[in-house]
Amino acid sequence: MTLAHGSTGNHFLDSLDVENFNLLKPYATEVALERNAVVCQPGAEVDLVWFPVTATLSVVTFMTDGQDVEACTVGRESAYGLLHALGSTVALDRVICQIPGHAIRIAGSRVKAAAALSIGMTDLVVRHAQANAAQTQQSVACNALHPVDARLCRWLLMTQDRTNNDRLPLTQEFLGFMLGVQRTTVSGAARSLAQAGAIRYSRGSIEILNRKALKAGTCECYGSVLDKYAQILGPETSNADQPYA
Repeated sequence: MTLAHGSTGNHFLDSLDVENFNLLKPYATEVALERNAVVCQPGAEVDLVWFPVTATLSVVTFMTDGQDVEACTVGRESAYGLLHALGSTVALDRVICQIPGHAIRIAGSRVKAAAALSIGMTDLVVRHAQANAAQTQQSVACNALHPVDARLCRWLLMTQDRTNNDRLPLTQEFLGFMLGVQRTTVSGAARSLAQAGAIRYSRGSIEILNRKALKAGTCECYGSVLDKYAQILGPETSNADQPYA
């Protein structure tokens, strides 16, 4: 695989200057991830940093009673495993591929070595960790305070932004899993959006027909995450052609 500076498709890698990019380039491998592929499990060692390009990863928190909910979604705007490369390598959550596609992976030891040579690399790792933490905090508030319909709109918008695709390979069962609600609850919310002409649902796939309607139906959290990413990582992360729109 030949990676070109500034055109890998992942914001973290594409925001590196040539010198820092060349510190990582020799160790980068492009892989294809299938839906539900497990990137890591709680308690396992995180020895790779994953930079999604067309794939989208989901960081899932499990409770002792078997319930689970998505805590953070990572797409082409960032990476998973950055802090593990610099700090503890033990995974605290389960990470799965929610949208199949391609990603670039680099050994955490190589990222750590590059950060040791470059303050700019270290700064970028910290900034991305801050941005992902901000998303997680917003998701916690959203799940606690906002209705399922608004949360579903937010989730669909963010997923479309990351994939740049109107058709999302998502089942209602998976959406319930991500939103932490029963499948029947998701079915009712999806039915309302379909009746409003915002989406079309078929088995295993959701097609977004009216993005403006989704934006009108979402809560403040969608825009808040956009603003925080732009503030921490730069305004280009809110460009319509970059991870969010």
